[in-house]
Amino acid sequence: MEDPMPQSRSTAAEALAAKRAEIAAAVAALEGLGDPAGHGPEARRALDARVEALIAGQGAPPEADGLRRCLAEYRDLADTRLAEQGEVFAPQDDA
Repeated sequence: MEDPMPQSRSTAAEALAAKRAEIAAAVAALEGLGDPAGHGPEARRALDARVEALIAGQGAPPEADGLRRCLAEYRDLADTRLAEQGEVFAPQDDA
């Protein structure tokens, strides 16, 4: 079956990737690591793990309003993408 909204899903995935890159840049800047693009593989993996943990809500983000805003925007985009895919659950389903 053909995807009825391939453009929308592609755009949502691109928006999530862009927001994740913005989060990685903010974390790198806050931790004094510079531009993430210039990191070696090991440093990049460590930064990616930190970003993944923050996105998942594990550990408190640094006291930086910009980073907190980016994390909230990322989660909103992710929720929207799930909703577009029909993966929305009622709060009572979490019980």
